[in-house]
Amino acid sequence: MDATAHRHINTSSDSELLLNLFANNLQQTGKFRINEDDIFNAIGGLMKQCTGAYACVAMLAGFGIIAFRDPNGIRPVGMASRRSNSGKDYLFASESIVADALGFSEWEDVKPGQSLFLPLAAVTDAGYW
Repeated sequence: MDATAHRHINTSSDSELLLNLFANNLQQTGKFRINEDDIFNAIGGLMKQCTGAYACVAMLAGFGIIAFRDPNGIRPVGMASRRSNSGKDYLFASESIVADALGFSEWEDVKPGQSLFLPLAAVTDAGYW
């Protein structure tokens, strides 16, 4: 990755590699301001580049939260929500038991090869900032 994308991998963490592939795919758009389509296209490119098991949840500063799962569905990840005084709260986790324990409902597994995007407006409305 260092020779082609000019990105240096500092650890042996698979998360760092996923992050760098995602960032490189976004950078290749050549845009100063990305949009949702750019995010989904970058994740799609990452899925073509990576084989194996992974599930990822990441926050894009000033934009929102993304979650995606490998095309084979090996690693789990899902989303749940709950009503609150400030609107709606959201939770991403690897297992629904986490959501149950914290009073979240409406659990939905991220399907194999699927990516979800929760815009900053939804997160802000939920009272996270």
